[in-house]
Amino acid sequence: MPKLDGLKEELGYFKFALGIVIAIFTALVGWIATNYNKAELWLIIIASITAIIFAIVAILLNKKTRKIIKQIYEIKKGE
Repeated sequence: MPKLDGLKEELGYFKFALGIVIAIFTALVGWIATNYNKAELWLIIIASITAIIFAIVAILLNKKTRKIIKQIYEIKKGE
C-alpha cells in the first residue's frame, strides 16, 4: 500500500508540473501569434525555440504520467 500511495503522490506532482508547462507553452504561442509582426526577429526566434522546448517537456511529462497510471493500474489489479 505505501508504494501505491507514493505513486499517487508522484502522479499528482507530474500532473501539476504538466499543467504549468502547458500554460507556459500556450502563453508563448499566444505571444508569438500576437507579436510576430511587431517584435524583433531574434525575440521571435528565442520564443519559438522556447515553445518547442516546452512542447517536448510536455510530451515527456505526459509519457511519464501515463507510465505512473499504468503502474497504479497494475498494483490495483494485483490486489
